Amino acid sequence: MIASEGLCGEDFSSVGAEDDEWLQAIKDGVFLPFMLVQDDAFMIRVVLEEPLTGQEEAEWVGYTRHKLRIPDGRLVVIGGGPEYLWGEDMEEFTRVLDVPPGDYLAELYTFFHGINGEYCLNGVEPREPIGSYFRRTRPGEPFPLWLRNQCADDPHADPGHDEEWEDAEADYETEQPTYVGFLLRLTALEVEPEVPEMQDAWFKIGEGARRPPVCPVGVVAESLLPKEDE
Repeated sequence: MIASEGLCGEDFSSVGAEDDEWLQAIKDGVFLPFMLVQDDAFMIRVVLEEPLTGQEEAEWVGYTRHKLRIPDGRLVVIGGGPEYLWGEDMEEFTRVLDVPPGDYLAELYTFFHGINGEYCLNGVEPREPIGSYFRRTRPGEPFPLWLRNQCADDPHADPGHDEEWEDAEADYETEQPTYVGFLLRLTALEVEPEVPEMQDAWFKIGEGARRPPVCPVGVVAESLLPKEDE
């Protein structure tokens, strides 16, 4: 869930997803609830009034646009359910970032290496195994470690190369980089976007899905905080 820390001064302590107030708050940009494939931690990068990098633009696999009001200048991202709205302690699952107060166009990009990424990619027809996709669009390039591990665990991810993976073992000892799973781009709101289609009053997984022309290799997350604050 993405919102203003103070929820625009409104009280949602008794509001549920089945209520009209919930849907109106989403339309008004008070909070944005997104479905996740599973309850795992995720890495989200926030971009303020800046374009995506070339790699970010090339590798996203899902995209939606929203109105988001942040009058208190405190952007909050909650890796959990609606409990934050009800005033429950969500500190462990919450991160807060100072931004200029205002109304924003909030563009949420999904990347393959995040929680929802594979679901987005698999929803694009015609479906293609990730190994085949990599070989087709990156001919001659060696498989990155994450892809070698995936094929070693599941040779069906690279059909036609069964013998290559028959005796291969996944390498989970070698440290891998942390990859960006979501990117939230905030720009000044000029025209209010339409509310994307929802499921059970949450934004659906797989909205705006696409298959990039070249197989994503992963946008590496670089911490901008001192080590002790990570």
